[in-house]
Amino acid sequence: MSENSFKVCGACKYTWRTIDDFINDKAVKVLWLQVIPGHPDANCIIFEHRNCGSTISVLTFKLRHLLSRKFTYTDDLYGTSECNDFCNTRDTMAACEKECVNAQDRELARLLVTLKWE
Repeated sequence: MSENSFKVCGACKYTWRTIDDFINDKAVKVLWLQVIPGHPDANCIIFEHRNCGSTISVLTFKLRHLLSRKFTYTDDLYGTSECNDFCNTRDTMAACEKECVNAQDRELARLLVTLKWE
């Protein structure tokens, strides 16, 4: 990836110059949020590049600026008895009301799904 690009597809080498180019590309579909327990800055949103069928991961901290509100949660509830297990499944994009450090990335994934539906 050159310094003049946001993301390059590992399979077909298609290049998105900016975050906006990537987000607005109809050939890019949100698949799921991948949470890395205890390391929220390593969380990724996994996308499908429909042109070639490959998956593309983007670290969530690179996209959090898209959220309209800031989260201040510091507890990581992932995998605990308090967790809703929403981040542990690909079957639902339900909102999580828990005060968990991963809640911002959950909301981010939901926002991106909404943007892709428009």
